[in-house]
Amino acid sequence: MNTNYKTISLIVLSIFMLAVAPCVNSIVPAATRTLSAASPGPDSIFDVTLNLSGFQIGGVVETIPDGFTFVRTTHPANRIYVSGQKVAFVVINDTALKYSVRAPALEQRGTFCGIWYDALNGTTGDIKRTEVSVRQIPTSSPKPSSTPGFEAVLAVTVLLLLYPLLLFMKKGRRETGDGRWETGEGREGEVVTRK
Repeated sequence: MNTNYKTISLIVLSIFMLAVAPCVNSIVPAATRTLSAASPGPDSIFDVTLNLSGFQIGGVVETIPDGFTFVRTTHPANRIYVSGQKVAFVVINDTALKYSVRAPALEQRGTFCGIWYDALNGTTGDIKRTEVSVRQIPTSSPKPSSTPGFEAVLAVTVLLLLYPLLLFMKKGRRETGDGRWETGEGREGEVVTRK
């Protein structure tokens, strides 16, 4: 009877373990990416954050768009590897990964993409692609500055230049008093009158 009891106990324990084991890590791993700036300025540095759920041990490989440069991360240095445009992170009970990227100096578009790997379950998945667009910030052209009093100086200068011309034109003319002007344009000794 002792043997039967041990056998039945072993079978019940095995069934219990098989039923409970999948529930231990039943959370499906997932990763989502957010950018601190979807349209960063040229040559600026912005942050990329990966929010992780359901990971105990695994990894994430991010692909940074061409022209963008990996700068730094808050993740431990012994748990990252950078090669070209790819950045690999070792994940051990992490809920978030954060790293910084430098945008290119010229206007450019790109896409961040990545994959995750859950070592306990042996599963992988894609991280949804994230678009980024470097935009040149328009600068307003400065308005021409006006020097105070410039208009008055210009008016005085024009009058000083025109004064000798007005004197030259008036030479030989005189007003007769009845609204007429007399000039010396006629023949010798003759007075021409104009209104």
